[in-house]
Amino acid sequence: MNPVLAGSFNAKPVAARPRVTTSLGRVRATLVVSDACSVLFSALVTKLLYLDLILGTGQPLLPYVVVGLALAAILVPFYEQMDLYRDEVIVSPLIGFGKVWGGLALSFLVTLGLLYTLKVAEDFSRVWIFAWFAVSAATVVYARSRCLAWLRSKAWSGQIRYRVALVGTAEHLLKIEAHLASSCPLSEVGGKYLVGTANDYSAFDGNLDALHREMMGGAYDRVIICVPSSEHALLCATTRSLASFSAELLLCTDMSEYPVAVTGSRAIGSVRMDVVNVVPPSERSHLVKVLLDRVLATVGIVVLLPLLAVVAIAIKLDSPGPVLFVQRRYGQNNKIFGIFKFRTMHVADDGPAIRQAQRNDPRVTRVGRFLRRTSIDELPQLLNVLLGDMSIVGPRPHAIAHDDAFERELDLFSRRRRVRPGITGWSQVNGFRGETPTTESVRQRMEYDLYYIQNWSIWLDLEIIARTVLVVGRGAY
Repeated sequence: MNPVLAGSFNAKPVAARPRVTTSLGRVRATLVVSDACSVLFSALVTKLLYLDLILGTGQPLLPYVVVGLALAAILVPFYEQMDLYRDEVIVSPLIGFGKVWGGLALSFLVTLGLLYTLKVAEDFSRVWIFAWFAVSAATVVYARSRCLAWLRSKAWSGQIRYRVALVGTAEHLLKIEAHLASSCPLSEVGGKYLVGTANDYSAFDGNLDALHREMMGGAYDRVIICVPSSEHALLCATTRSLASFSAELLLCTDMSEYPVAVTGSRAIGSVRMDVVNVVPPSERSHLVKVLLDRVLATVGIVVLLPLLAVVAIAIKLDSPGPVLFVQRRYGQNNKIFGIFKFRTMHVADDGPAIRQAQRNDPRVTRVGRFLRRTSIDELPQLLNVLLGDMSIVGPRPHAIAHDDAFERELDLFSRRRRVRPGITGWSQVNGFRGETPTTESVRQRMEYDLYYIQNWSIWLDLEIIARTVLVVGRGAY
């Protein structure tokens, strides 16, 4: 145990307060629906007014629905990257309208390029295209204004909130709480946790251990670390202990140089804070990714059911033991779950010391060797996806014993657990699969996983899925 944090772990936490409820997810969902519906509505209205009523061409509706949906699918990721779905757009009425028009223009150009590439651009009137853009520019801004007014009223009435936890030393923590209460209507402090050598927890919600338990359940959207400049070691230890969770992690301190890496800064109310962890894109786009996972997992199980049955029979005939091998792995926010695999070995290790599979490993069965080379042994993890423990694409989970060892060697390794683990991942399609015999090989795999987390998009997931089909079997034994 880290001696810097020993006091915070040994202290007895007080009973936790009732969890703060939040509906901040409505912000992004409402604006996404507003933007998508605006461009689709504009496409259909301009088609009806210009092509049908003025020209009387009576063209079929379906192509205009398709091109409208295509623009919406391109527009939303652009707006995501331009931070037009963040909470700041609620409290600042005029924020981002220049970005709104710029992103719309860029999305239109991409859509037109797609139409020309597919050689269908000539099917659409140029006048209609320009009219569609003009109407969309007005409709998107108007719809956003109305949505933001509604969201702002909800925010000021307390119905939309970020769940915030403050962790640090008592004096600094209470100062930040006062700042948030007076200047940040979207933040509501749901818990205050002390670190260091504090003895009096009567006015707080516990220690760092208590915060860990709450964060494993996704209790907070944002965690703010509040420590003085004299506590470099405490800041470093506290930050590292929280870096693996999916909540946004911010530093509020008077330090000019940090013992931990920061990725930028942002204003929370009247306080400027430095960002350690940003919210993973997979969390901001949670609904899209979950929907993709559920659809692909369901279709995969149905289509592959005959193959799964044949494999199960082959395993039973080849060697004694169960068909499925279940091993504990770390999931998102350090939750432990049981990962499903077809059994490929004569032994089933799941303890504090697990030997990695090696080339020509004598523990591997005859059928198991084929299953591992073709990656068929991983197919039962589609069940983990349906259960919500895993995603189709994400950092590959290791055995807990290996994960703990890697975390001791690499400070940033635990940040891979900020998202759900995957059946395949960015590191796997880039050649990092199979045994990790050296710290350097683990570090390289970790860097690819962290790149994926910070740069997630639905397009990146689809690229990884496509590339996985091409690299199946490489590095597996």
